[in-house]
Amino acid sequence: MEIHRTQVRSTATAFDREREELAEVVAAARLDLEAIGGFWGDGKEGVTFFKGEGGARGYEAVTGQIIEGTEAFLNAHHEIARRLRLMTDNVQVTDWENVAAILSALPPADPGRPIWGEGQL
Repeated sequence: MEIHRTQVRSTATAFDREREELAEVVAAARLDLEAIGGFWGDGKEGVTFFKGEGGARGYEAVTGQIIEGTEAFLNAHHEIARRLRLMTDNVQVTDWENVAAILSALPPADPGRPIWGEGQL
């Protein structure tokens, strides 16, 4: 399989742009979520909504999970773009038949014994 560097780099740039756009949307959504949380105030109903009650998760916990998830998604976009660029710098042509032949010669996976790593040949 031939790797076309310009196409791969173009794809990496698209991931960068999409990440920037997503980051803007996430930042705006975060402000909205914080505003909603602050809207409920310090009364019993507001605290119950924000913190949760009887072991249930409140608004604060749920929005925290949403924010963590979106940050992981944004980091994934960054990593995809970075690794695509890395690939274009290191690989020009790959003979996938040889790679498949090498991988098929490896022993079956044994959870108690790693194939790669220290002390392995």
